[in-house]
Amino acid sequence: MSDIDIKRISYLAKLKLPLEKETFYANSLKDIIKWVDNLKEIDTSDVKPLHNVTESTESIRADEIKKDNSVDDVLNNAPERANNFFKVPKVVE
Repeated sequence: MSDIDIKRISYLAKLKLPLEKETFYANSLKDIIKWVDNLKEIDTSDVKPLHNVTESTESIRADEIKKDNSVDDVLNNAPERANNFFKVPKVVE
């Protein structure tokens, strides 16, 4: 990459690049591109595409309405309550 490319990249990235660092960043960028180019040499013909990192599918449960939680059951765990609501500290003034 030439200095012009580095200047253009820094302009597009809205970075103020000091003149004395242009060579350093140009060399660093070349090293990164060489490293990424190494990935092209890897034979991936027998590798199946990965759609999910865990290789498992999500189990979707049936969306069923249950009436298990009454207001009193839920609010019994609350540190404070006001009528049928959770009482929380004021956060906005």
